[in-house]
Amino acid sequence: MQGLSDDRIWYEVAYVAGVTHALNAVADGLRLPLEFSASAREPILPLADPATASPEVKAIFEEIVEFYALDRPPAVFRWMARDMGFLQSYWAATRQAFADRALDRRMKEVLAFAASMTGKSDYGVDFHLREARRLGLTDQALTEAVEVVQLFNTVTKIADALRLEPDFDAVTSGPSGAPDPAAPRATAPTPSH
Repeated sequence: MQGLSDDRIWYEVAYVAGVTHALNAVADGLRLPLEFSASAREPILPLADPATASPEVKAIFEEIVEFYALDRPPAVFRWMARDMGFLQSYWAATRQAFADRALDRRMKEVLAFAASMTGKSDYGVDFHLREARRLGLTDQALTEAVEVVQLFNTVTKIADALRLEPDFDAVTSGPSGAPDPAAPRATAPTPSH
C-alpha cells in the first residue's frame, strides 16, 4: 500500500486494526471459545443465550448473523450483550469498520487476520481467517499475507531491538489529527554515532 496518496485508505486500515485489536482483547482476555476450530477454552463469564435475549438484543444478533453468514452470533458479541449499549455501539463500530469503501471487505478481513496474527490472538486468527476465506481468499493469497506478516514482524522486532529511528519524513498533522497536506514535512532526526 506504499505510495498510495489517498489518506482514506490509511484511516480505514487504522479503523480495522483498532476494532480488531479491541474485539480480540475481549475474546482472548475472557477466554471465549474459538468460533471455527476445536478449542478447550471455556469463557470465564457466561455468554448471552440468543434464544432468551431481549427483542433489542435479538435484532442486533440477527444483523450480526447475517453480516457474518453464521447460524449464531460470535461469542464476543454474545458476551457484549450483557450491556445493550456496549453491544449496540461496538456492533455499529465493527459494521462501519468492515464496510466496503476504499478497501473492500475481503481486504479488511485479511488486514484483521494480519493484525490478529501480530497480536497473537487465537480468537482473532480463527475468526478472521474464516471470514477472509468465506469472502474468497485463496490459499496463495493466504500464504502471501502470512509472508508479509512474518516479514513485517521480523523487521519491526529488529528495528525495535536496535532502537532505530524512522528514516523517512514524518507527516505533520492538522488540528483534527489528520495529516495536513499543506504543512511542511518534518524530517526524522539523524542518529549520532
